[in-house]
Amino acid sequence: MVIRIFIFALLGLSILSYFIPVEDKTKKGANEDIALLTFKDSTMYTLTTDSMHRIVDSKEALRYKNRDVMYDGVLTLKGKDKNNKEITDVLFSDVIIKRGDDFKFLNNVKYRRDNYITLNTNELFYNDKTGIATNTLPFEGTYFNNYIKGQNIYLNLNKYHMKANKTHFEVEVEKK
Repeated sequence: MVIRIFIFALLGLSILSYFIPVEDKTKKGANEDIALLTFKDSTMYTLTTDSMHRIVDSKEALRYKNRDVMYDGVLTLKGKDKNNKEITDVLFSDVIIKRGDDFKFLNNVKYRRDNYITLNTNELFYNDKTGIATNTLPFEGTYFNNYIKGQNIYLNLNKYHMKANKTHFEVEVEKK
């Protein structure tokens, strides 16, 4: 008799537990932030009908649904100046985040144009369509072997225009 009451009690509890709603504890945005593809020691080339425009190298590249994240990356841009001379812009960074045509370079950013401009900062924002690079943090570097230091740099890589706030520029004078 006791066993029969125990079995009916278990049956009643199981029927009641069937109708109790269960809370879904998985986050709705958890699946959106999973990398779709992961590449190790990757190199990406952007080709045009005339030449190779852009090269991106990285130790690790993660492709998400709406962005690409690259670690220990190098962006190399090849172009021509107004005299039709080849120029090369190289951007080094610990982290590169690419969304559409916008690149965000973070941590230990180094910019170099051929042998006459170098800049060091901790962030740089670059738009590939407009060719404009900006930042909001202090920077330092060289311009034709002259020292330059400032904040909030603006670089137009297409028109060779550069400006910055609170800039300190030291010109080296050759003595003969």
